[in-house]
Formats: sequence, C-alpha cells, structure tokens
Amino acid sequence: MPRNSRGNQEARRKALKSLLRRKRPSTQADLVEALAAKGFHITQSSLSRDLQFLGARKLDGIYSLAQEGEEADASSLDYPTLAELEPFVRGVQAAGPNLLVVATRSGLAQTVALALDSMAMPEVVGTIAGDDIVFVATPSRASQRRLEERFERLFPGR
Repeated sequence: MPRNSRGNQEARRKALKSLLRRKRPSTQADLVEALAAKGFHITQSSLSRDLQFLGARKLDGIYSLAQEGEEADASSLDYPTLAELEPFVRGVQAAGPNLLVVATRSGLAQTVALALDSMAMPEVVGTIAGDDIVFVATPSRASQRRLEERFERLFPGR
C-alpha cells in the first residue's frame, strides 16, 4: 500500500462529498469521471465503499448525502429487512447453482444489496449491485434454493 494512501482516501472522500453536494450525479460512472477530472482515479468498487462510508444513497435516481455534514457510522445505518424490500423487488431468478439474480426498481439495486449483506444470512456469501439488478452469491445450491424460497414466500409470483 502506498505510504500516502490514507491521505489520498481522505482527500478523495472530501472531493466526493463536495461533488455530491454540488452536482446531481445519477450514476457511479458520472462520479468516477468527475473524480478522475479532479485527479482521483478510482474503481467502481472503491467508489461504492466510499459512498457507503459517507452515508450517500441513491434516491429518485440521484446520489446524495443521507447525513449532510457527517460521515455515516455503519452501526447507525438502518437497513430494511427482507420483508421491507418488497416494494423494491421486481423479480428473482436462479442463474446457475450459486447465483440468484434479483431484479429491482431502477436505482434501488444498491439499497437491496446493502440490506441483504447487512442481514448476515447464511445463504448470502455476498452481493454485486448495478442500477436495477443484484447478483447474490450463495455458498451452495441448497442455500440458493432456501434463499429463493424465502423470496418466493415474501414476494409470491415474482
């Protein structure tokens, strides 16, 4: 790790906060591009971690700070339960033996992924979120089936 990586991370997060306050970014690609223009070259996964650290959320298709002027404490974030995700989820489909594809309303995939990750369910190894799709990795085919059944009970017909 470069000696100045912590300083770069803090400076990058400060620049990101500034961008979120001044602009109305609708995609992470917009944010990556804007940060690059300021000299911060960042991957999408690092940007996602920075957004989570800062407490930024995507609401109505626009990224903004949830707690203006404060960095979010992960323990204070109030993630929805699986049942509370019902308005966000459009459908669930298995893809291979260890992957579920969860279709969400536009702009809500990261909210669903964060909620799934925060629940510490044994069926969920991890998630990857786009704009309206979440890939949910499961440790086994049996775990995938159990998770699929949980979704089916909560969201019949989806």
